[in-house]
Amino acid sequence: MHIHKRLLLLFTKQRINVKTASGKSGYLVNQELRSTPVLHYYSLSILSHKIYRYFKVGYLLHLISLIGIVIAIIFLKFTKVAMLNDQLLQQLLYGYFAAYGAVLPIFAQLDARSRYQNYKLIKDKLHRYGFSTRIIDPFTWSRCQRDAIQVAADDLGYKKQMQDYFKKHGFKWYHVLPRILIRNPRLLFTKNYWYRTLFVKYYALKSFPY
Repeated sequence: MHIHKRLLLLFTKQRINVKTASGKSGYLVNQELRSTPVLHYYSLSILSHKIYRYFKVGYLLHLISLIGIVIAIIFLKFTKVAMLNDQLLQQLLYGYFAAYGAVLPIFAQLDARSRYQNYKLIKDKLHRYGFSTRIIDPFTWSRCQRDAIQVAADDLGYKKQMQDYFKKHGFKWYHVLPRILIRNPRLLFTKNYWYRTLFVKYYALKSFPY
């Protein structure tokens, strides 16, 4: 049995069923186990897997964040040089690109966080209901969403089914722009678009620790 599965089994066996103040059932970790190196290792293992999947789900967005930081640093230096030489036009131009580079990582990371919520939601649904196009369809409107659900499918052994689904619908690796915007560019100016892109509500995994 995989080491992480053994630790999860041990962790589960050492929980104590308790009643909360509201009368609902809950679990309390055995205090003795809580302080053991085994649980500490388990916690670090879970954390490392969460971090790995967060970066894997939004790797393209994290790359964009790094590019934005590089752009900001480079054009900030250009702006300083232009200021020393009293070049107003260059100051404005370089300052614009520096500001763009500084803001880009913020949007990219908000997007990455939202895609991670999509990943967790899809992973739970695939685990509960199996592979279904009805589950997948609402999460295929952008390249970053497709990356997220592909990772969820990979985790559960549905890698080939997901790849076949993308191939059947004509999705390619270079289809970066959201297809919904290509069909209706005016959605870019709607609140719902930005909410679904950058501000997806936090979702807690129910079936897996990561």
